[in-house]
Amino acid sequence: MLMQAPAAPPGPAPSGTSPSARPGSIVRRLVIFALGLAVPILIFGGVALWQFAGAARERLEAEALGRARMEAAAIDREIASLIATLEALSLSNALQRGDVTAFREQVQELQRRSGLPAILRDPGGTRLVDLGSEPMPERLDAADTAALGGRPAVSGVVDGRFRVTVPVMRRGGDAVLYLLSFSLPTTRLGDVLASGGVPKAWVMSVIDRDHRVLTRTRLPERFTGTPAPDALRTATEPEGHWRGASLEGEPFFVAYARAGIPDWRVAVGVPEEALAAPVRASLVWFAGLGSMLAAIAGFLALAFARGIAAPLHALRDQAIALGLGRATPVLTGVPAEVAAVSAEIAGAAQRQRERAAERARAASALRAETQRLEVLNRLGTALSSELDRQRLGDAVVEAATHLTAAAYGALFERVPEGPDGSEHWRLLSLTGAPREAFTRFGLPRVTTLFSPTFAAGGVVLSEDVPADPRYGSHGGMPVGHLPVRSYLAVPVVSGTGSTLGALLFGHPEPQRFGPREAALIEGLAGQAAVAMDNARLFASVRREQDRFAAAVQAVRGVLWTNGPDGRMTGEQPAWAALTGQGPEQYAGYGWAEAVHPEDRAASIATWNAAVAERRRYTHEHRVRRHDGVYRTFAIQAVPVLDSDGAIREWVGVHSDITEQRAAEAALRESNEEIQRYAYIVSHDLRAPLVNIMGFTSEIEASQDDIRAALAGLPQAERIDADLTESVSFIKAAITKMDGLINAILKLSREGRRNFQPEPLAMTALVQGLADAQRHQADVVGAVIEIGDLPNLTADRLAVEQIFGNLIDNAIKYLVRDRPGRIAVTGSVLDGVAIVRVSDNGRGIDARDHARVFELFRRSGAQDRPGEGIGLAHVRTLVRALGGRIDLISEIGAGTTFSVTLPLRQS
Repeated sequence: MLMQAPAAPPGPAPSGTSPSARPGSIVRRLVIFALGLAVPILIFGGVALWQFAGAARERLEAEALGRARMEAAAIDREIASLIATLEALSLSNALQRGDVTAFREQVQELQRRSGLPAILRDPGGTRLVDLGSEPMPERLDAADTAALGGRPAVSGVVDGRFRVTVPVMRRGGDAVLYLLSFSLPTTRLGDVLASGGVPKAWVMSVIDRDHRVLTRTRLPERFTGTPAPDALRTATEPEGHWRGASLEGEPFFVAYARAGIPDWRVAVGVPEEALAAPVRASLVWFAGLGSMLAAIAGFLALAFARGIAAPLHALRDQAIALGLGRATPVLTGVPAEVAAVSAEIAGAAQRQRERAAERARAASALRAETQRLEVLNRLGTALSSELDRQRLGDAVVEAATHLTAAAYGALFERVPEGPDGSEHWRLLSLTGAPREAFTRFGLPRVTTLFSPTFAAGGVVLSEDVPADPRYGSHGGMPVGHLPVRSYLAVPVVSGTGSTLGALLFGHPEPQRFGPREAALIEGLAGQAAVAMDNARLFASVRREQDRFAAAVQAVRGVLWTNGPDGRMTGEQPAWAALTGQGPEQYAGYGWAEAVHPEDRAASIATWNAAVAERRRYTHEHRVRRHDGVYRTFAIQAVPVLDSDGAIREWVGVHSDITEQRAAEAALRESNEEIQRYAYIVSHDLRAPLVNIMGFTSEIEASQDDIRAALAGLPQAERIDADLTESVSFIKAAITKMDGLINAILKLSREGRRNFQPEPLAMTALVQGLADAQRHQADVVGAVIEIGDLPNLTADRLAVEQIFGNLIDNAIKYLVRDRPGRIAVTGSVLDGVAIVRVSDNGRGIDARDHARVFELFRRSGAQDRPGEGIGLAHVRTLVRALGGRIDLISEIGAGTTFSVTLPLRQS
């Protein structure tokens, strides 16, 4: 018997024992304890954040110096490119002959192609050719004086421009004939700085040898030509940094590096504000960490304090739950007295729940039956009104899945033999799983369990598939198949006995379908068969209507009709919209007034001939549109015959082919340009090369005479050795130039060659290419593996050249310190063939991935033979075949070239 404590007398609680006094004291002590633990963590976090801020500042400073080096290198490359261009111009034969007029034409062509204005002066500074936008003063400065010494020179900033100058030397002598220059705006250097991207608030400047600002990423128009800061003017090291003020007076950290070719310096300034940002961020993090630790300490203190009263609160909640009829589990981890009371409450709650559950099951069964009736009513309405097969199938599967409580439901439709192919089955509708869960396995296999349904053999019901003796005739479910233990399938058969489809349902648990569900779905399948028959009939009629409507819509703009005698009559809205003629204007032969006068007579004559001979009319002429513009049209017209063979009317269409004819003209012009280019290569470039070869042979033949003439001189032996070496250099350059000319001619011829598509067994073709290079592969210890490749219909010679080049490159660029492996694999994706040539060679730098396909461009160390035309040739052929080529490569790991080609070349 439970003993009750005597009730406390009414009245206020004794002083010092109020309900809130003790919990408040516990909370305060727990908070103090938690804060004591948090202080060391806060100190450690503050030190770590401070060190992180310092490291971030050092990283920004190092990044600024690295950026200065990078931009200095970019300036060097830009100046070197300009010098190389000028030196190439200085070799012009026109300058050696003194033919300034011919040279002017050359530099004008250069300016047209590259935008570089060249300036030619004599050694006294007189301008002979000046294509610059601003005339150049006829005086010599320090850069010109340096150029007269026989070497290229770069000036500083003068009136917002800088100048690059090279001397034009007399061939075979030391005399300077001319000074050849580019005078360019300093904004060109600004573009070089900006091309790499300028971080926000950073400032980059280029300083010339006279310590003046050449250009600047911020306010260049204001500071170009102004003196550089004092710290930079006094700096003598190739690179360095300092802290000071920018030209605007803002505090900055500045790093600089020297560009060696022009002897300029590139300065990169980072605002002190940006350098101080990590410190401010660290302070914010520190404050946030402290706030978070304080909040955690308070939270933990409150949680522990509340835990003291938790058993009593839980007992109170259990009593409340009993009154509400909710589950009340027995409390654990509480005093024995509280546990006993909790067990009594839990028992009472369980008995109350069992009675409520029994009432709920009866109500649920009633609701389920009501829902089934509602689903059947909705489905009946849908089956009687829906004519779209897809929506019809979705409605049937969704309703049937709901009625059977299946996890998955599918409707497979039988597609009869027709214009689109032979008879086949396709998945029409699916619920409970993504379509890929079914389609990735193809059509259902003809197994003992599946086949009766697709052969209209009646209902198939399996309460536990793995235990069914019909299961496993083809090895069971494939890997990755949806889990199915319960299975129900019903064929959908029309009233004429034709199989329209099949309904399949599954569930991952056994014993989910029975005779009730089977009978329900069998009746539903009969209703679905009637609805699907109606939908198919409607779809057939709709397809015919759509086909006719599409045909009319396709030619509506320029569709016209003529009478049996070939004269235009009646309303012709398309012709009127095209030409602006009214019915009285185009009637009879009035339509010919809209035809170009030069084409009018021929159009009428050929039209009358076609009408007289009752044959298809095909013609082409120019028609004046309503806006007065003549457009070129292709005309097709056919007679429409009555059942007795008499012509009822003529129906024709005008198709605008103006752009097509313009494109054909442009293509012809492009082909003619290629032929002219080939002539230039074969004649204008080869002729001087032949002269050089002849003069080189003359020099070789005269070496004995030269030795005799120099006999006895102190420097005779050195001169003879220099002459022999120079001749060998000239011969090597002639050989290389001849190879380049032949390569250009080869690419030009390939562009004009007519391809002859033929069926190609690609595996055998590529295997033959690999066998042809087996000796080279054996020499370097490489293995070539050819996989199954998709067959193509394409030009055999082009395909052999493409993959022969790629395999040859793969062998050529293997590394010597590991066995070489080359693999050629293929696949078909989205109707195109993809052939990959992979190797484990030395790889291609990411910066060269696009450039290796350019003519005469090569990547990496130039330690292997080649002219840099192979991949350019490959890309030309691939594009000509209607495909593309891509590469993936990693330095030291290897390269994969992917060639994408159409399966059938058009």
